[in-house]
Amino acid sequence: MKLSSKVFSRYFLTTLSIIFSISLVGTLSAGGSTSSLGAIVENGVIFPIIEDTELGKIVTTPCNTEIIHNGGEFLETVDVLLDPGHGGPETGSVGANGLVERDLNLIVALLVEKELLSLGYTVALTRRTDLHMPIRQRTAIANSLSPKAFVSIHHNGGAQRRSDVPGTETFHQINSSESKRLAGLLFEEIFESFNNFWVPWVNTVHNGASSRLSEPGRDAYGILRNTPNVPTAIAEAAYLSNPPEAQVLIMPEVQQVEAEAIARAIHRFISTTDPGSGFKPSFIDGVMTGTGSARGCIDSKHGEDLRITVAYSNEEFESLISAAKKAGMSIEELQLFGVHALDLFLQLDSDVTSSEEKISPPTVSGSNVSNVSWPAESQPALVRVARAYGFSFSEVQKLGATLMVFLTSLE
Repeated sequence: MKLSSKVFSRYFLTTLSIIFSISLVGTLSAGGSTSSLGAIVENGVIFPIIEDTELGKIVTTPCNTEIIHNGGEFLETVDVLLDPGHGGPETGSVGANGLVERDLNLIVALLVEKELLSLGYTVALTRRTDLHMPIRQRTAIANSLSPKAFVSIHHNGGAQRRSDVPGTETFHQINSSESKRLAGLLFEEIFESFNNFWVPWVNTVHNGASSRLSEPGRDAYGILRNTPNVPTAIAEAAYLSNPPEAQVLIMPEVQQVEAEAIARAIHRFISTTDPGSGFKPSFIDGVMTGTGSARGCIDSKHGEDLRITVAYSNEEFESLISAAKKAGMSIEELQLFGVHALDLFLQLDSDVTSSEEKISPPTVSGSNVSNVSWPAESQPALVRVARAYGFSFSEVQKLGATLMVFLTSLE
């Protein structure tokens, strides 16, 4: 199969733009979905659905990678979504007694779930184990399930100013009155519960319920910024970095008290019009770094591989072998890479397929057969390119190979 120089020159220019884009931003990732199509739940892991396709559902994994996945149970929505902050290598604060915020957040979230279930609510957690999960995935889960309340559970660190009262901070979305009410109720309940204990507390001037902004009108926290249609709040209960507070927070009975407080706040938010309290003015924190990126995130194996067979003529196959050698890839890897390149072209230039000179589907027969195993994370690209060109999956695989043969010949 051959493509005209006119069509390929367009591809080549787009390739240059990809290289330029990557040099600026470092990587091109799945992003954070705002769809509310529900999710798949398998072995306690939630996979938010992006799209339903002929191959199956396109979902995102804990590392926010798009895959095709057909297993698990469908979950349309829940009343409450709880987010145990941090996870994996992102430990959060660590107490002098060895208590790790990552673990404490999960312990408390599971206790909150138990309390809410006893009240008749449906509940889900963004993670039930020690998972590395970027903010984009946590918010994608929230957007897919559209809960009545989304609460991210944390424990604070860093404060040194002594206080007679507990250092409790909650944060709300700057443009949401419901998020503000949720944060006010969380502050009210958590503060009052911890205030029953005598501890050499610490706090900051931001003790209370407020909005932390990176610039005027823009929430600093991605968990708040990326869920504009979901009432969302962050709870920072006490300072794990303060040794006396860490000694209290490690006690199971205190963890239970905290969980009951969070559950009461959520119950009041959903079932009453109580306004909450402890509100403070919003403030700008232009130097906040935070955590929650996908960098270094490694997924477990999810989804099933798909095997596609394409045949090539002798001349085509020799060109394919030569291109693979130039690229330092196997011929299977080259075909996969070519389809991913086509997918990127579509994302960066949606007019590629509307060119005046239409591309005819390649012939997928011949005497040289190539079997390519498509992992679940590569299948969404295959589906998108097939849909855009109106080709079969085999034709798309060969189109990707033809593109790579051309690009490697430009040296």
